[in-house]
Amino acid sequence: MKKGKKIWIIIAGLVVLSIIVIASIRSSRRDRIVVQTGRVERRAELMSKVTASGEIRAKQFVDLQPEISGIIKELYVREGDSVKKGDVLLEIDPIQTDADTSIARAQYDVAVSENRAQNFEIANAEINIMRDETSLRASRAELEQAENNFLRSQNSFRRQQQLHEDGLISRDEYEAAQNEFRSAESRLEVQKANVALMEKQIEIARNNLERMQTAAKASQSRMQSAAASLTKASDQSQKSKIASPLDGVITNLNKEQGERAVPGTMNNPEATIMTIADLRVIQAELKVDETDVVNVSLGDIAHVEVDALPDTIFEGEVVEIGNSPIQSAGSQEAKDFKVIVTLKDPSPKLRPGMSCTSDITTDTKRDLLVIPIQALTVRDVKVDENGKYIEPNLDNSTGSSVARASSRADDPKKEELEGVFVVNGEMIARFRPVKTGITGESEIEVLENLEEGEEIVTGSFQTLRTIRDGAAVKIEQEESDSED
Repeated sequence: MKKGKKIWIIIAGLVVLSIIVIASIRSSRRDRIVVQTGRVERRAELMSKVTASGEIRAKQFVDLQPEISGIIKELYVREGDSVKKGDVLLEIDPIQTDADTSIARAQYDVAVSENRAQNFEIANAEINIMRDETSLRASRAELEQAENNFLRSQNSFRRQQQLHEDGLISRDEYEAAQNEFRSAESRLEVQKANVALMEKQIEIARNNLERMQTAAKASQSRMQSAAASLTKASDQSQKSKIASPLDGVITNLNKEQGERAVPGTMNNPEATIMTIADLRVIQAELKVDETDVVNVSLGDIAHVEVDALPDTIFEGEVVEIGNSPIQSAGSQEAKDFKVIVTLKDPSPKLRPGMSCTSDITTDTKRDLLVIPIQALTVRDVKVDENGKYIEPNLDNSTGSSVARASSRADDPKKEELEGVFVVNGEMIARFRPVKTGITGESEIEVLENLEEGEEIVTGSFQTLRTIRDGAAVKIEQEESDSED
């Protein structure tokens, strides 16, 4: 065979072999899953943050609501004015409250007079009882004397009667003794009646005194009630003038002179005449999701950005964390909790009610391994009795079948574990459970089971959801380079 012909045959064979190799490579690539990858990297620092929105407010502010109703007669301030504690801000027409005070004062005076009259009657009744008791003692003495006289007359009559029967005295003397005895007996009965009458009169007087004392106590209660009503009316009258309870600025003024002021409650914000705020200490009141608030602690540093001042970021500190969720009428969604951040160097341009957002730094770590957050996935895998991951054997040999049979015999339980897919040198993705730490904006700390520089699958999202342990992969960037 000629030399040139042999060369052409060799070239043809090489071409055919190249076509076969290329076709084989392309066929192999078609069987591989296209993935995006990243590296396990070491970071000098990673900060875990919680993002929340809210509004600017003053630490100390008061919504002034009147306690009496009436026309605003005088209004001494305007919105934006600075005021001192005790400054009179407005005056409500006092005609009604002054009239109520006059009525209460008149009722109090009447109650005082009645109480004094009853106390005077009680004093007189007590004196009369003392006098009657003195007379009763005298009557009892007279009764005792009448009893003695009766006994003497009785004894004398009996002697005269015996003498008369013996004929020693005349009948006239006997009848005289008899009349004297009857007179002494009558005087005794009269004196007994007088004593009994006086005792009854004293009993009645004491009952009357007790009734008057009871009436006096009721009168005393009415007087105290009238005094309380007078105090209340006087207090209401004084509340026609409203003074500032603190040093601050009028940040909101809802009423004008001549409008009616109406007593309000917290459920009726329309009753608020004005708001006074102490703008020396400015805070951000944030709404933090229930899943994030557990990571927030007092003293955490926050950076607050106000929508009205987009070029300025204010540093602050968490000073208050709500224990109860913010009430939202009829809402069944996830709950938010109130978190208060005090700004360290607020701008004078800040105004209560301005919208803001804040990043709260909940944790900071240095010199740590991190991976992209999107690389994390969850798989339902087999674990041993200690909860340790059992890595499956991907070998399709008989030995692997024996291992699988043994595994079924042991019947390991399954558990959802968080992990990543590590790409080895053979371009095979293997699932590996990991333990994570703090979370940054786009990266998360890895505490164990990964080494710096290892390549892991980061996307796409659909790929991470469906990729299987042991899948052959090709990196999307490499495919693009080969096509180029």
